[in-house]
Amino acid sequence: MEKDINMIIKNVVNMMQEELTEEQMHKLENVLYISFHGVKLQEECTSLVTSRSHWDKILKLFIASKRLENCSQGTIDRYVDCVTKLVNYLNKRFEDITTNDIRYYLAMYQETRKVSISYMDTLRRYFSSFFGWLSDEGFISKNPMRRIKHMKVPQRIKKPFTSAEREHLRCNAKSQRDVAIMEFLYSTAARIGEVTALNRSDIDWGNREVIIYGEKGKKERKVYLTDECAYHLKKYLMSRDDMNPALFVSNRKPHNRMGKEAIWSMLSKLGKKTDIHAHPHKFRRTLLTDAGSRGIPLQEIQAYAGHQKPDTTMMYVTVSESNVKASFRRYIA
Repeated sequence: MEKDINMIIKNVVNMMQEELTEEQMHKLENVLYISFHGVKLQEECTSLVTSRSHWDKILKLFIASKRLENCSQGTIDRYVDCVTKLVNYLNKRFEDITTNDIRYYLAMYQETRKVSISYMDTLRRYFSSFFGWLSDEGFISKNPMRRIKHMKVPQRIKKPFTSAEREHLRCNAKSQRDVAIMEFLYSTAARIGEVTALNRSDIDWGNREVIIYGEKGKKERKVYLTDECAYHLKKYLMSRDDMNPALFVSNRKPHNRMGKEAIWSMLSKLGKKTDIHAHPHKFRRTLLTDAGSRGIPLQEIQAYAGHQKPDTTMMYVTVSESNVKASFRRYIA
């Protein structure tokens, strides 16, 4: 058993060599030997006791609970994927999964996949929701997520497009459709899933508005078309000769409805061509930021974006440093 402990200490020290100084390494080694003194190790049994049918039943019940919470299908799919990977990796009964098991999984996941702290905290939230539900429903007596706290995510300002960047993207777009998509994403500040679900008949040309069925929150909201958006969208639709009711379709026959991946791919390629970081959600952020900079009240921006809480809107609205400076000069200095 002593040999096993020495092997663990050796492995830990080897993994930390590139992170610590020689003095810190020596200190770590001493701390580990002191901490493990008198400790006996026992190999954990990881034979899966939970049957496949039992797991399927629990998963279906969990999915049903998320649907009752009005979660989108995309969110539910991410819950299922993350939780299934955890359960398969640990290979233990729900009742036997401990806090340390989950900490171990999260640590291994981050080390092997090199993902961000933000993504890791998202995983933590998924697991917290799942095990909280298991506890509330009586499937487990103790919630192992209770002692795993929120991870502090570094707050980085995600910049919107500048006017010059948007113009550069338009000038380098391959087709009228791509220009129309970018103008539509900006004008409506719609989520990508909301855009791909729209049909041509959803556009109210008389009032230059669209009713969008929210991808999150499942609520309808009205958004509007700018002059530029209406012009480019109408030009694109008039150029089409297909019968597909979808608002945006592929350029090649049989002109199928465009999905999220197709729009992501188009913008990614355009971004690489122009050396501009471009993706669908950045147009949403840009419109909300521009709205805030031009004096539209936060409550109205919140309603336009379809956010349930103003805090969410504030995460999207980038405050212009020049506007802050001008306001300071006007009201304070």
